[in-house]
Amino acid sequence: MPTRNEQLAELLNLTAQSISQLSEALTTFSFELMASEDPAARIASRRMVSRVSAIQSTFDQKWRLLGAAAGIASSMPGSAPEVSMHASPEDPDTAETDHKDG
Repeated sequence: MPTRNEQLAELLNLTAQSISQLSEALTTFSFELMASEDPAARIASRRMVSRVSAIQSTFDQKWRLLGAAAGIASSMPGSAPEVSMHASPEDPDTAETDHKDG
């Protein structure tokens, strides 16, 4: 049975993947709207691409901060990081975190 730390690591990993996938989907949809003949749709789609880019950039920055605080390597921007946590041999109540890009 997974430990609480393992469950939290899995939840964090799935959340990060979902945020990245959502960003990709919104960006793709916005680029498709740029081909519209409606000028308002083109303007809105450009704004959405800019907003999603800012959100993804903030997410990447927070992920790097989290990685630094947890002692793991930071992910490449826009990637969905994978996290696994292992009990520290010195203190079973603390967690050591490994990072892999997914």
